[in-house]
Amino acid sequence: MTSIVRDEAIRSGEPRVEGTRITVRDIKRRVIDAGEDPHVVAGEYEISMADLFGALTHYYEHRDAFESDEREAERTRRAGERGTRTLVEELRGENAGSTEDAA
Repeated sequence: MTSIVRDEAIRSGEPRVEGTRITVRDIKRRVIDAGEDPHVVAGEYEISMADLFGALTHYYEHRDAFESDEREAERTRRAGERGTRTLVEELRGENAGSTEDAA
């Protein structure tokens, strides 16, 4: 039987297949999101098909929480990109000003 465990010291506490570092999210992204063959994914991760389908079962049983986490991660990523763009624009503005001062 597949055990899905959490340990804050391993993969930031993401739910994972016991005895591995393979998270439920890793399996979900490959099998559900990317449409990869489950047998290939299980083989590459060196886990049983029972472990793979146990992880997918865990995903579906907690789908709302996973989707909420993914939406929050996307919001955080976008905010980081906006912050980086703003910083780059500010730095470009400072460089343009110092070039003009040197002339």
